[in-house]
Amino acid sequence: MAAARATWAAAAWVVAAAAVGLADEPLARAAASAVRLAGPCAGCLASLPSGTEPRPLLVLLHGDGEVPATMMVAWETAAAARRIVVFAPACPRDEGCTRGSWWKWDGAPAWLLGQVDALAAVRSIDRTRAWIAGWSGGATYVAWHTQELERAFAAIVLHGGGVRPRDEACATPRAAVYFLGGDANPLHYLTDDLRAHYAVCGQELTWNVIRGADHAAERAALAPRREAILDWLEAHQR
Repeated sequence: MAAARATWAAAAWVVAAAAVGLADEPLARAAASAVRLAGPCAGCLASLPSGTEPRPLLVLLHGDGEVPATMMVAWETAAAARRIVVFAPACPRDEGCTRGSWWKWDGAPAWLLGQVDALAAVRSIDRTRAWIAGWSGGATYVAWHTQELERAFAAIVLHGGGVRPRDEACATPRAAVYFLGGDANPLHYLTDDLRAHYAVCGQELTWNVIRGADHAAERAALAPRREAILDWLEAHQR
């Protein structure tokens, strides 16, 4: 792992600078100055704001059969405008994730957290303001491993997915949790059961459920709410 981190840090594989057209000129400049990197893991993507001071981190886990670029399209521009480090890992095929599904792979979070450490070797991260968002199957993976991930992330966004964790114990420390989903998703009852787990643990919860929204509508629901969710994330730190 240490050799892999050093190799990636030395290579500095610059793919492209983020190109955006935000109405607010200072935000547009901040987003445009972010650098898109491939790494530190195979298929993974990261967006790094300019400068050297520690910046917040947003980790994005893709849905089943999807790729990190899907998550970057959804989040990168808005997050880069706020000078947030964005990291979208690919479910690791070399570690046994052969079907492109985080929850089906169900590997230990230690792999994911190790990639965050590798990223921090390249760009300083403010660990008190680290957040994770999962879409669909990515959200299910986050929920299954919530106790371990809550130790590393101050806030969690579960978008269109999530199931009750196998371990009923409450996390220490506890993260704030934001749900975005629709009650027409046939698996919505699983997310509702997950909310009950967090409620018993006394966690701060935001429950944003759209009436009549199926899974496709859940995905579309992010765009008009993205800035508000980023505001919510930025209000949470350790």
